[in-house]
Amino acid sequence: MHSQRPLGPAVVFALFAIAVLLCSSAADAAPIRIVAFGDSNTAGFGVAAGSNYPSKLERALRARGYDVTVRNSGVNGDTTAGGLARLNSAVPSGTAIAIVFFGRNDVRFGVPAARMRSSLDAIVARLRARGVAVILCGFYPFSFADIAARHGAVYAGDFFAGVAVKGVKKRQYALPHDLVPHLNAAGYSVVVSHLEPLVERAIGRVRHG
Repeated sequence: MHSQRPLGPAVVFALFAIAVLLCSSAADAAPIRIVAFGDSNTAGFGVAAGSNYPSKLERALRARGYDVTVRNSGVNGDTTAGGLARLNSAVPSGTAIAIVFFGRNDVRFGVPAARMRSSLDAIVARLRARGVAVILCGFYPFSFADIAARHGAVYAGDFFAGVAVKGVKKRQYALPHDLVPHLNAAGYSVVVSHLEPLVERAIGRVRHG
C-alpha cells in the first residue's frame, strides 16, 4: 500500500490562488445590493407599483449595464427615529449602498430639529460602521451636508431639486388632490436623474474597494 506524498508548497499555493479566483469571480457575479431607505417619498405613496423612485432607479441602472437590485425600504409616515429603530431589518446584511432620506415627517410632527439631526446622524454612522456606502439626501430648508461629511458619506443635496421651489412641489410633478402633496411618477423620474450619477459613482467605489 503506497502512502500519499504531501503536496509541495508550489502546488498548495496554486490551489489557494485558484480558490481565491473562484471566490472573487462569484462575488463579482453577484448583483450589487442597493437599499432606498426612507419614508413615503421612498415608498412611493400614491403612485402605481413600479413608479416609485427605487423601481425607476433600478431600471435606469440596469439599462446602463449595471447588475444591481434596489430594495425599497420606504415606510409611509416614518420619521428619523422610526428609521433608526428598524435600521437592521430595513438595510440587511449584504447591502453595498444605501440611499437615505428622512426628516419631512419629523417636521410635520413637530420633532425638534436637533433630535431629527441626532437620529439621522446615528443612522448614517451605523451604516458606515457596517461598511455600507451612504448617499444622504436633504430637503428645504435643511442641509445635512455636515452629517455626511462627518461619516464619509455622499451628500446628494435637496431630494426635491427640480421638482419643488423652496419646498413647494411644482404642479406638474405632484399628485392631484394630495394634502401633503407627494410626487407623481414624473416627479420621481426627475429624482432619479439626480441620484443616478451619484449611485453610479458609488458602484464604482464599491467595485474597486
